Amino acid sequence: MIIAIRGVTYPSVRAGSEALGITENAIYSALNRGNMDKVGLGKSQPQPVELDGIAFPSIRAASLALGFGRTYLSKALTRESAHGLKKVADAVAAYKEKMK
Repeated sequence: MIIAIRGVTYPSVRAGSEALGITENAIYSALNRGNMDKVGLGKSQPQPVELDGIAFPSIRAASLALGFGRTYLSKALTRESAHGLKKVADAVAAYKEKMK
């Protein structure tokens, strides 16, 4: 499959991934999102997150540390449902007690 990333045409996903030093999955994900101009720029690197005064290196790390699946916290915070936010608040409180 021929792909174009930021105006450069590559004969295959593999060639593009090797040229940019990223994985083929990163390119396929960008294709699915329709966001080929940002692939390989490092803008999707994990961002630190702070929950009730506790710092985590990423939202995924926070989710796992709090006992959820790797994507639960992100979804709960995005959806802003009362039930999900309560579960998160309870998990953060339990985590703080455990860390004492």
